[in-house]
Amino acid sequence: MTIESMSNRDGATKRRLALGVVVALLAGCGGGSKTTSSTTTTTAATVPGPNPAAAMRALIVKQPNLAGKVTTLYNGGNWSVVQSVRPGAAHAVAFRLVRDKWVPDQSDNVKIEILGPQPGAVAPKLPQVAIEFTASQPFVESALWVDGTELLEKGGGSPTRGTIYGAPAGVLKPGQHVAVGYARTNLTGTATAWIFKVA
Repeated sequence: MTIESMSNRDGATKRRLALGVVVALLAGCGGGSKTTSSTTTTTAATVPGPNPAAAMRALIVKQPNLAGKVTTLYNGGNWSVVQSVRPGAAHAVAFRLVRDKWVPDQSDNVKIEILGPQPGAVAPKLPQVAIEFTASQPFVESALWVDGTELLEKGGGSPTRGTIYGAPAGVLKPGQHVAVGYARTNLTGTATAWIFKVA
């Protein structure tokens, strides 16, 4: 195992632990809506094994509407998030590792609502990006990215309904930008991508 892959696994562990602590605290408080800081930083995929980007390219062959430049945003060992971007369109898919094969989760069991910036909207140079996610089972992981870089997220909610938000580390250049939101339970997950603009 390389130092880089150990770092990715440590990031995934911190992500799960941080969200688990938030969920446990919220559950202990009766599941009321609270805002809590969380540390969910990870890095792009370098975990040895099957390639999530290759799985996305295979999915694009079956679903050409997903075509675009493919980038793995996250590889936590058993789950990954891959985006595809082309002019005017962006997509993201959560993949689960099943018997050494990345399988896209297109079950829609995890619902993600984009809170901001809205798709196609003109946003400030330092936008706050936010999503809300719901499922019938407790959440164990969530994240936000802008232009391929994960944000330092904060969030809160209940075990089965949460909100996370964050802002880029610096101002964004004028033009088109891609945001990706991701959330999962133990068994199912969803990723969504959208485009917004900065004037």
